[in-house]
Amino acid sequence: MDYELLDSKAIEKLKQDIKIHTQIVDTINKTIRIRILLLLWIYKEQSINELCDKLGKSWPTVTKHLDALKEVLDVREESSRGPSNKKIYSVKPNLLQATRLGFDFLKLDPKDIIEILSQDLKSDNKTLEIIKKIFEDLPPYHEELDRILHEITPTRENLENFYKKMHINYYVEVLDEEEFEFYFKKYYEFIKELNDFREQRRKHKKSDQSQKHYAVLDLILPIKNIQEARFKRFWKT
Repeated sequence: MDYELLDSKAIEKLKQDIKIHTQIVDTINKTIRIRILLLLWIYKEQSINELCDKLGKSWPTVTKHLDALKEVLDVREESSRGPSNKKIYSVKPNLLQATRLGFDFLKLDPKDIIEILSQDLKSDNKTLEIIKKIFEDLPPYHEELDRILHEITPTRENLENFYKKMHINYYVEVLDEEEFEFYFKKYYEFIKELNDFREQRRKHKKSDQSQKHYAVLDLILPIKNIQEARFKRFWKT
């Protein structure tokens, strides 16, 4: 990691980027807002009525949260028979990338780094609560999977598609320090390659917006420290 000093202009830009990151995370810290974003990623665009139906929430409730999300959403109007045009919502491109800290903030003054990391810990706590809510949706989905599995035509192609595209796939490894350093390096190389792929695809498409059918969760958990923190809390209480 290169920790060369930044000039004042670069520092101000970096601090502004961090501020935007914090604002975005604070904006999407409620479960219903995450569900709205997920629906907009999945279906590309949705009207308020469509969101109300899928969320099982009232028009005023959904409208209130859409207003809170206005900084991260794009809105266009579509002609309708009513007195006003229908509003169609979508997520701004590159929203998720804007919520990643990266490494550049580590080039700031240590006092600024501590403040940023303190805010990021609070954001992580909110994010993990949201992930927990998403996982709570899995039991009914598994019931649906079991029904589908016993109803599909049992060809090799159908079963392969079921396993690759509908089955919940996960990959778990337990790493030592050297393996962790290798993984972390490869992980960030992959993120850069993915962003490069998106940029190249964007150049050949009129819009960056498309339906998102999958979510990939990549969690690096310091399990030794987590367990030791749990032990300390257990004995303290």
